[in-house]
Amino acid sequence: MKIYLDIGSGISGNMFLGACIKIGLDSKALIAALETLDISGWSLEITEDRNGGISGAHVNVLIDDEHQHRHLQQILNIINSSGLHDEVKEMAANIFTNLAEAEAKVHGISVEKVHFHEVGAVDAIIDICSAAYAVWHLGVKSISSSQVPTGSGFVDCQHGRLPIPVPAVAELLRKNGVPIRHDPVEAELVTPTGAAILVTLVKRFGSLDLTRIDRIGYGLGSRKIPGRPNVLRIFAEEESEITTTTLIQESVAVLSSHVDDMNPEWYGPLWDRLFDAGAMDVALIPMTMKKGRPGVRIEVICNLGQEKDLSEIMLNHSTALGVRFSTTKRFIMPRSEKKLHTPWGDIRVKDAGGVWRLEHDDLAKVAKTQGWSMPKTQQELAPFLADALKLRKTDVS
Repeated sequence: MKIYLDIGSGISGNMFLGACIKIGLDSKALIAALETLDISGWSLEITEDRNGGISGAHVNVLIDDEHQHRHLQQILNIINSSGLHDEVKEMAANIFTNLAEAEAKVHGISVEKVHFHEVGAVDAIIDICSAAYAVWHLGVKSISSSQVPTGSGFVDCQHGRLPIPVPAVAELLRKNGVPIRHDPVEAELVTPTGAAILVTLVKRFGSLDLTRIDRIGYGLGSRKIPGRPNVLRIFAEEESEITTTTLIQESVAVLSSHVDDMNPEWYGPLWDRLFDAGAMDVALIPMTMKKGRPGVRIEVICNLGQEKDLSEIMLNHSTALGVRFSTTKRFIMPRSEKKLHTPWGDIRVKDAGGVWRLEHDDLAKVAKTQGWSMPKTQQELAPFLADALKLRKTDVS
């Protein structure tokens, strides 16, 4: 399944969970999974309701009065000692870590010292673990999102009266290059939990990129916003047989710079930094520059909203004095990731337009472990790939 978050009026943990319930999340299975967490004094209230004329699911985490503050490590221990699936644990831990790092940055302390109410509260643990469980349970392989409205004004919280977006939300959006849009409503549209879920799980921000809409889910917020519904809408596309004629059009940013005086040994670290920062592709193209000097065109493709951060990396870690950027459209093959079960462990397989390709890093790992060459490793894995292509439901998940 692929999902697209249409964030018309913001996002919170309970809005995300409500929308997931409406596209098929089993609430009973969710509650059973959450009950393996070593925390007490909570329950989930899930109701069908309406907000601004739109019907959907409203989720409320009911808790006893809580005064306990927890450090990040205490929360990670609760998650890791639970009966949740390993993928859910990892996802939830990543969301909490991103949130804690943002709070640490805002307050000028180390992540280890973060123990504020917003992270330690039971409802945050339930919201974040629920979001991770929902993505895993629904089999979501790809999440994209619209631009994010933050709202305006002020909100009262434990730290006093803070401007909207609150500092932790602003830091999460800044650090991850999330594109935002102006919204005049004076209200907190994005909560810290919602922002942490968003930046951890969403890989692309922009226009709707699904090839069709199979399900729609509405998660209702608690606040009433005059003149419009306060809902988070999720569009879902089920997995199906993909043909090479089904293409996806999307907008990307292209950054480029020409250099002719850079030590060739520096290109490797620059390459790594760009990919670590979220670049979709990096190319080094030989060219001839003025006075016949050999040069290199550094070209980077990235999501919209990442232009400034990646340009700073290009300028700070190369001899370039400027970076050109433009927005362009491209067609891409629909892609999804599967797992091929082999005697040497699980191998990731990229399904692009119905053509399956073994993931290079996993292929190299098997080659190194077995002491094989890459051609021999490819040959040994070929029969398993062929069987999986025939069955498509037994050896591949």
